[in-house]
Amino acid sequence: MRTILLPLICLFSSLLTYAEIPFSEKKALVNIYYATAGENWNIPWNLDAPVETWYGVTISDDHVVSLNLHNNNLIGELPASISDLAYLKTLNLAANKLGGPLPRSIGELRDLTSLELFLNEFVGFLPVEIGNLEQLEFLSLYYNKFRGPIPSTFKKLEKLEILQLGRNHFSGFFPVQLCELKNLEHLSLHDNLFEGELPTEIGNLTSLEELIITNNKFTGYLPLSLSKLKNLTTLMLSKNNFNKEYDSFTDHMPKDYLAIESGTVVTDY
Repeated sequence: MRTILLPLICLFSSLLTYAEIPFSEKKALVNIYYATAGENWNIPWNLDAPVETWYGVTISDDHVVSLNLHNNNLIGELPASISDLAYLKTLNLAANKLGGPLPRSIGELRDLTSLELFLNEFVGFLPVEIGNLEQLEFLSLYYNKFRGPIPSTFKKLEKLEILQLGRNHFSGFFPVQLCELKNLEHLSLHDNLFEGELPTEIGNLTSLEELIITNNKFTGYLPLSLSKLKNLTTLMLSKNNFNKEYDSFTDHMPKDYLAIESGTVVTDY
């Protein structure tokens, strides 16, 4: 009798393990695995093992809440079914070889607080649906091949603290919608194709500590409203087409033009 019970107990235990997350979430993970050549990952998953043992997967309250596959040799495109990981709070797929457009379904991950996709090969326009990620605090997309303007829906990301969009092919005027993000502390737009003058609304970013806009096509004079950025410690703005070179604020800016703390770093690096 005991020899019969033992396998049954093991089978029941195994079923409980697999039942810890909904089938739709497990299926979404498997879709990602196959869509990104999972068998060639640096640390591949054993799909026959319990999900909680899969590298980079964190489960809480019977749902996948974090997926961290940073620098794991993912190659391919993200499947639209990633939206089935509806309880994700953090998603880190940085430093891989992911390409193609970012699926619009990414906007359904409404619990996300952190999205890191930097150092990949994503292309195309950013989906306007990113604006639905209203819990987002950290968004890092630098070093991809995104193009076009920043969606106006970004103004809804009111909790955003860090926004890294450098080293892409973004274009258009300075995304004035970002000036509504009162909690923004770090904004980097360097190495893109932005043009035109900086908007006066930039002075609304009163929490800003770092502003990096080097190597674009900005023109004109810096707006007086920059004087409102009392928390600014780093301002990088060279390799643009401003009316004056700003290798040194004190040498090239009119006296009292900006009331920025003396410790602020202004560099042409």
